[in-house]
Amino acid sequence: MSDAAEFDPGTLALFAKPTPPAGRTRGGFRMVPGDAPRREAPAAASASRPEPVARVQRRLDGDIDWDLVDVLRERVSAELSERDPGSGAREAVGREIIAAVLEEESRASTVRGQLTWTLDHQDRLAQALFDAVFRLGRLQPYLDDDAVENVIISGFDNVLVENSDGELVPAPPVASSDEQLIEYLTFMAAHQPKPREFSEAATKLHLALPNRARLFASAWVTSRPTVIIRRNRLVDAGLHELVALGSLSQVAASFLSAVVQARMSLVVSGDQGTGKTTMLRALAHELPPHVQIGTIETEYELYLKDTGDHQVVHEWQANPGSGEIGLNGRRAGEYTVREALEDSLRANLSYTIVGEVRGSEIVTMFKCMQSGSGSMSTTHARSAEGAIRKLVTCATQEGANITREYALNVIAEDIDVIVQLQVESVPQGDGTWRKRRWVSEIIAVEPGEDAKGYATTTIFAAQPGSHRATAQILPPRFRALERYGFDLAGFNAEKGTLA
Repeated sequence: MSDAAEFDPGTLALFAKPTPPAGRTRGGFRMVPGDAPRREAPAAASASRPEPVARVQRRLDGDIDWDLVDVLRERVSAELSERDPGSGAREAVGREIIAAVLEEESRASTVRGQLTWTLDHQDRLAQALFDAVFRLGRLQPYLDDDAVENVIISGFDNVLVENSDGELVPAPPVASSDEQLIEYLTFMAAHQPKPREFSEAATKLHLALPNRARLFASAWVTSRPTVIIRRNRLVDAGLHELVALGSLSQVAASFLSAVVQARMSLVVSGDQGTGKTTMLRALAHELPPHVQIGTIETEYELYLKDTGDHQVVHEWQANPGSGEIGLNGRRAGEYTVREALEDSLRANLSYTIVGEVRGSEIVTMFKCMQSGSGSMSTTHARSAEGAIRKLVTCATQEGANITREYALNVIAEDIDVIVQLQVESVPQGDGTWRKRRWVSEIIAVEPGEDAKGYATTTIFAAQPGSHRATAQILPPRFRALERYGFDLAGFNAEKGTLA
């Protein structure tokens, strides 16, 4: 290379002991301004590639030898284990080890008569190795790009990125083979603060990731390894931001805010990708700062501590455990949502949030709602009333001791409101598609005398073809919410206008 430079140990020393950089920094490494030469994409593909994916492409393309990164990752990881630094020192010690390993490898490359590494190559290789040991390896650039919302992987070379505007774009491979992708997922699961198993005996993996993201992976039971990364972008968004985005009206927002402040219990339902977690988080922001909150989740998604809006937030996360099942019938480190609930009852909480209800979490949700302090959760359903049927199904599958009648009685007695969300892909003038998310229904749930075992009242609803839920009928018991800021006059005016 014409821009080749002699190997400079001082350059790698920058990684071992970070100094104020001339360019951007991340993970404590100096990132030299400018990108190394990379493989040129066809002009048409390059022109159509959206900027977020182009940034990731620049991070993944070039002359990085990813097989070498995998080999060096094992060396760095082994030396880290041998030194056994405390959790607070792992990354600092890792930088020192990476610097030493790359210095040795660079000299060996020169002895073999290969091209001398440029300073830019050293920087990028060090960053790739750091990501491989401490982050998500070749998946890390997606978590670092705020414009990326979801990453969908079905095989190492079949990668789609969903941008924040809902557009799906093909993206670069994230491994050299399916086997390498599985191997890295296994490595990553085993090196979590609370290790998790990913193997033929445990074919699915759930992980909470840095940058408020979560990962789901599955292999051995799918034709190719499947990975879904979802990023929680609107962590600070409250109901007023959702109003500004057009997700609901100001009157509906005032109603939901009052429901939460009155310590009523509610469920947010919708299909995948409708923004249930974002809505749940926005509702939690309506609680006064002095209210002591507890969150119980299978994977961290709410991140209420990060916003600083609440003085006390206790967060619990379930852990499936790892290793073989012991004599007690459990894996080492296993921690269930039910155990989290038992612990939360000793924390003097004023409000408890059970994240997503997919199955066994339903029992925890019931107990939280029966505590009388108020609770909220999310679940997957196509309609607000469909959410009731979904919750009944989850409950009855938990054992013969939970009958349909019991589940219906708890739902009717303890769930006050269900908020239904919808999502639609809307075509744009430039040929792309964007997602529109909105509240389509808000219903009240009460005990009923008919065969259903419950009664519902539609408080807000969007008409067919509309993306705005408007005032319908308000049960008398909700009139008292006016003292919590519910715009009752606005509700009656909107209802009268529609009539």
